[in-house]
Amino acid sequence: MSKKVVTLGEVLLRLSPPGNQRIINSSSFDVNYGGAEINVAVNLSILGVNTTAITKVPDNEIGEAAVRHIESFGVNTSYIARGGERLGIYFLENGFSLRSSKVIYDRKHSSISKASVSEFDVDAIFSGVSLFHVSGITLGLSPEALELGEYFMKKAKEKGITVSFDFNYRSKLWSLNEAANGIERVLKYVDIAFAGYLDFINILGFHSEESCYEENIFNCYKDLYPKVMEKYGFKYIVSSARKVVSASKNIYKGIVFNGKEMLVSREYEVDIIDRVGSGDAFTAGFLYGYLAEVDDSYKVEFAAASAALKHTILGDVNLVTKDEVEKLFKGVSYDVGR
Repeated sequence: MSKKVVTLGEVLLRLSPPGNQRIINSSSFDVNYGGAEINVAVNLSILGVNTTAITKVPDNEIGEAAVRHIESFGVNTSYIARGGERLGIYFLENGFSLRSSKVIYDRKHSSISKASVSEFDVDAIFSGVSLFHVSGITLGLSPEALELGEYFMKKAKEKGITVSFDFNYRSKLWSLNEAANGIERVLKYVDIAFAGYLDFINILGFHSEESCYEENIFNCYKDLYPKVMEKYGFKYIVSSARKVVSASKNIYKGIVFNGKEMLVSREYEVDIIDRVGSGDAFTAGFLYGYLAEVDDSYKVEFAAASAALKHTILGDVNLVTKDEVEKLFKGVSYDVGR
């Protein structure tokens, strides 16, 4: 695909006990690298999209290892800044059955959280670019990261580049009030918004006339989407809906609103190997469909099938092909491919 995408966000070192062991008694950790926007960039690159990742990493071997990880999937890393104190870390304990997964962050004062606009040649970065993606995780890292994210979004909008934004609220990064203030600052630049009903209600302050429990989620979104679209004028609002049966089994689907109609994907019952990165796989799947200029039903089907498959893959990266995603939502059997 000739269209170019730029993402801005933190690359994190992920440390996980092997299998389903607990952090408290583990003597070793498996290493992965990821992060919301990095995952989106990598996933799009795997699907054949020309992607560039923007971040800042420490000028040491750990930072270089993170960059090499990103490069290994064909993502352009030539604009990544070096410097700062450290690479952010998170520890992931994979849950199973009745035991939930757990995340412990160790990311304060990370390099990207202290990055400034002057470290990036934004005009060169955005040359020939079709779409820019960032998330609320980046905005919530620090006041400096909020300024950086807002600047990139504003410049993208000025250049006629589609701006994609995933609310991705994390309570360990900022409060609901801080998130509301920060996100409201940037929504005027957004074309594609990835958000759920809790974002609409808790961050944007909307009220639903419908109960937003799982069995009524369609009616909940049918009530909320037009209200949000009328105020902010997005091209698309995209959501995933997840019913948690247990830590190792979820029921998953995607929903999209284009201002005229609401489309819902197939529903998947997934047995989970690794849930981390599934939301990023969903985002990348929808953006792939958007860039390919296919119809909206394909966009949401491709997004949901991408996310469903990611649940079955260890690590942050969704190591699947376009054909594998299409086979899933088009109903091809699960028999061994021979």
